[in-house]
Amino acid sequence: MMRFITKIPLYLPLCIITMAFFVLGGCTSKQVEPMPSEFLKAGAWASHFSEAPHIIYSEKEGLVLWAEEENAKMAIRSQIFSIQELNSITVQKSGFLPREFTVQLSKNLVQQPSLYTEVETIFALSDIEGNFNTLANLLQQHHILDHDLNWSFGEGHLVVVGDIFDRGNHVTEMLWLLYRLEQQAKKVGGYVHILLGNHEAMNLRGDTRYLEPKYVEFAKLVEAQYGLDYPALYGSQSVMGRWLRSKNVIEKIGNYLFVHAGASPELAQSGLSLDEINLQAISLLEKDKSLFNATDSLLWGKQGPYWYRGYFAIDEERWGPRATQADIDQMLQVFGVEKIIVGHTHVEVPELRYKGRICAIDVVPPADHLVAVPPLRAYGILIKDGVFYLADDNGGLNQMESSVP
Repeated sequence: MMRFITKIPLYLPLCIITMAFFVLGGCTSKQVEPMPSEFLKAGAWASHFSEAPHIIYSEKEGLVLWAEEENAKMAIRSQIFSIQELNSITVQKSGFLPREFTVQLSKNLVQQPSLYTEVETIFALSDIEGNFNTLANLLQQHHILDHDLNWSFGEGHLVVVGDIFDRGNHVTEMLWLLYRLEQQAKKVGGYVHILLGNHEAMNLRGDTRYLEPKYVEFAKLVEAQYGLDYPALYGSQSVMGRWLRSKNVIEKIGNYLFVHAGASPELAQSGLSLDEINLQAISLLEKDKSLFNATDSLLWGKQGPYWYRGYFAIDEERWGPRATQADIDQMLQVFGVEKIIVGHTHVEVPELRYKGRICAIDVVPPADHLVAVPPLRAYGILIKDGVFYLADDNGGLNQMESSVP
């Protein structure tokens, strides 16, 4: 049963700034002795009936909604609290390798910066898509999390390059874990970057076409019993919706540009600064498409940071022309970076493209609730002192070299 700790002040409303809003080469030096993975077999058990809490505020009170399994069905549970009562919640992740952890609710939220300097160590991954066990194991194997899911990466920076949502059964639990890690990292000089991908944007806009059946059922029950539709779970009155709206779509971290889908030549030539891209791209979460102006259409469209695929062999009639080396070099100059790190478009293993200037890291993750044949592997990348390493789900590190044009 979900437990909540109450009667500790929470200063509400939360303060939010108004928002108008790597192809694997030759692997050389092994850096870390691999550890046996505790993630033995993805998808051994399902968890279709439970859901971690959603917190939604009204003017005078709040509502916590979650789901538990009852007679092999989903049962909605709730708790109403006054504005001053709720300060933390306990999150339970069910199914294979169950987890439980406590999350302190943030008192103040501000829009995240677009620029971060002097970062020595970065671990990045992308498109984890609701697969909590895969994320936890990968981060534990690389000593970013400890056994109890606490931050252990010191002053390092963790970057999740979008697409936490959809296709997996533990999206909400993963969001709460990252929410907690963000707080823990800041206390010791580290940082957690959450970039919005197209799946975050779709969910925040109420586009539910990729939802797993579990979330469809949860939304139906919540609407029937409480009159709240799916967008309300991630709306501006929800804790998770407010938190996600404080994130960016593109960030410059040290000498590298991180963006979910990519930066297109059109985006580079637009003259928009990183701050302007972030503010306007995030403002689209609340804007009807019929009201989009030319810049809105660029940012939301096939050449924008949510959807661009121009670094890969693509259907050019559908997605537009593929970027040339000259295009890449120009973009790097415009944004003042050495490399661009992207997710969104699948690769088998993280890889360096375009003479090492583009790092693609969207690897199809092992699914927590399905068994893949053959088994899938999870990967991230480690950037340390300017060197890029392939980071596998057994803790192995291998230096990356450019091999894909």
